[in-house]
Amino acid sequence: MRVITLTPAPAIDRTYQLASFAVGDVHRALGVRSELAGKGVNVSRGMAVGGVSSLAVVPLSRADVPSVSGDPMIHPSPIDAPLRVNITVVEEGGRTTKINEIPPALSHPEWSALVTSTLDLAHQHEAEWILLAGTIPRHTDGSEIVVGPLFEEAHSRGIHIGLDTSGSALASLARSGYPDFIKPNAPELAECVGRSLHTLGDVVDAAIEVKGWGVTNVLVSLGADGIVGVSDRGTVHASSGPVSVRNTIGAGDASVAGFLSHLVSHPTDFAGAVGMGVAWGAQKVQEVSSHLQNLEGLPKVHVTENPDRSRVLEEQGVV
Repeated sequence: MRVITLTPAPAIDRTYQLASFAVGDVHRALGVRSELAGKGVNVSRGMAVGGVSSLAVVPLSRADVPSVSGDPMIHPSPIDAPLRVNITVVEEGGRTTKINEIPPALSHPEWSALVTSTLDLAHQHEAEWILLAGTIPRHTDGSEIVVGPLFEEAHSRGIHIGLDTSGSALASLARSGYPDFIKPNAPELAECVGRSLHTLGDVVDAAIEVKGWGVTNVLVSLGADGIVGVSDRGTVHASSGPVSVRNTIGAGDASVAGFLSHLVSHPTDFAGAVGMGVAWGAQKVQEVSSHLQNLEGLPKVHVTENPDRSRVLEEQGVV
């Protein structure tokens, strides 16, 4: 197994397909699908589609464990609280409305068990990466979950560790220099550096600043503007042409899956990994599911090490 993912706040993603959506109206769904999801789960599933072995560690109640029995990719760790349910409404044309439940808090023993299970699986399978992904909930006593020891123990075992989260957790952990990889979007990166980002050049400068904190690989997802990647091997911008958007949920997770899948197989080809991240993300938005389903007919991607710094972002990061 090349990558072990840890998703502290998984969910059942229930997606309703509608012709159109109007607040206050009654709607009849054209289609409904439910699937176990969460950032780490989505990344593991995406990597599997690409032929890269991955396991997903998730906290599940005893009542929820039977729902994943027989799925060798999912490794449950016991907690008391049931799975939350997140609702996605997808209209024809791709407009997406999302309603997420607040994730359940974890007791100190529950979090400790999650960390132990993740590290043990990484050691058992000689994994090269651990990815902590998604919302990091609070403890049941209201205190913040401290993830630094997970990063430190992973590094002591020679395992790279990635982080895909948001808010204060992303900002503080990025500044600590603990992660070997992060994937913010423009607003999240702006929050990290404390200034607004309006152009591609602003993003490049901010990513270089974050790398200076000790984060080896900084991948910034920019929606229709592609991805900017900064590492020891330089700065890369990759983007695809226009695609038909059906569901944007999970696109960032597909990009992470594509990036890591290429990086573990070609560790010196950072530009190729960034390009693969864009291709997989662009493929995902054309699908209805929260998970990447296939890699047939990937869109063409343009990769450059000399990005147009003056390019104004469609989705800017404003603080």
